[in-house]
Amino acid sequence: MFWTPTAPDSAWADDPRTPALVHEHHVRAAAARGPGHVDPAWIGVSFAVGRAGRHQIGAAISAWLRAHEHLRSRLVPAPGRCVRRTLPACAVTLRQEDIGVFADGASVRRQIEAFFDRNAHPLGWPHVVFATVEDADGTTVFAGADHGVMDGYTLAMIPGQIRDALAGRAEDLTGPTYLDFGAEERNLIGRMPAGPEHTAPWRTLLGDTRGGTPAFPLPLGASEAPDTQRSAYRWLLDGPAATRFAAASHAGGGTTAAGLLACLALAAARVSDERHLSVISLANARPDKWRSAPGWFVGLHPVRIPAAPRADFAGTVTLAAAELRRRGPGPGSSLPHISRMLRREIHPKFVVSYLDVRRVPGTPPRPRDTMLRSRIHSPAEVYVWLTRSDRGVHLSARFPDTAVARANLGRFIQAAAYAAIRAADGHRAAEALPTPA
Repeated sequence: MFWTPTAPDSAWADDPRTPALVHEHHVRAAAARGPGHVDPAWIGVSFAVGRAGRHQIGAAISAWLRAHEHLRSRLVPAPGRCVRRTLPACAVTLRQEDIGVFADGASVRRQIEAFFDRNAHPLGWPHVVFATVEDADGTTVFAGADHGVMDGYTLAMIPGQIRDALAGRAEDLTGPTYLDFGAEERNLIGRMPAGPEHTAPWRTLLGDTRGGTPAFPLPLGASEAPDTQRSAYRWLLDGPAATRFAAASHAGGGTTAAGLLACLALAAARVSDERHLSVISLANARPDKWRSAPGWFVGLHPVRIPAAPRADFAGTVTLAAAELRRRGPGPGSSLPHISRMLRREIHPKFVVSYLDVRRVPGTPPRPRDTMLRSRIHSPAEVYVWLTRSDRGVHLSARFPDTAVARANLGRFIQAAAYAAIRAADGHRAAEALPTPA
């Protein structure tokens, strides 16, 4: 089944709230490419809801959509700006489409991917659509959304919120929403002190790459053509090992995020001639009062961590922790603001993101909840997502689909996994040592 939010044209009303910088940039970039340009950029999540009836699922999805006003809003590009228009909650309904019965999962996957490609996009509305698949085990819900209205943190909240709606548990959604954030963001940026301390780390990082952004430290074998990207997935650490790894990171003065960046730095030193891990980091940049609000609250931060082939984890995690403490999360770290601050467009190529889904507010995700993303075309981009959950630490990556990139990403991921396992096992060995009298 496909589920598409709908609303009458007459229900839309002008909304004076200023859009968030990153959402406005996202929409204006899509408008500049033109309607003939098709390169999907959606993200999504799938999750099981058990033996729920179609009426129950439709009611839960409708309640969820009506509760989040930024999903009932859209930006309309206009000369020099974007105009916001918003729907009242009562105007939103769901159109159901029964697609049919399929004999294998691959056919279903292709149907859902094509549906998301057609419907979850920056221009127009809706920004999020749903599919459900019923089988002998119950129903699985798939949500696909334009990246402009959601980040990974938001995706991690969706399964719990819809399961709560199915169970009749009302969610307290009082407080500011992502639509209130735009004006607040501009006020916060306007009060930020301007000085070299904000631009120097970026200029250092960009200077190291001769004016570009950091690239993956090994060849990708990519051409000038926009290569299709492929994905790689690996569990780096199981639950107990992740706990030991966190303790080892803490012993070095860092967090799990710092420890994982240290492992990537050690991996870069092990498999390449690089003596620094130079990368752009993505991080949750929600101010506290938006902690539970869905939206796209993502900050970009320059990261440069020294490492040598024989460096140890303890020393490297200390350097990584210092690097994370130096960077400042918050609204001043959005891509359009950084580009404006540096007076040049920033096009990230090598990016690392860390998300701890155990910290997501509300009902926590379940082990089989799975994040999704659309196919991407790029000859040079490498994105690495590191996710901490009760099950451990998981790595997901996308990169150009070439034989060279497949081999070199494999080497890099293997080296990072080796560093993480060694750090976790080393901490277990240290705990086993007898305490001196």
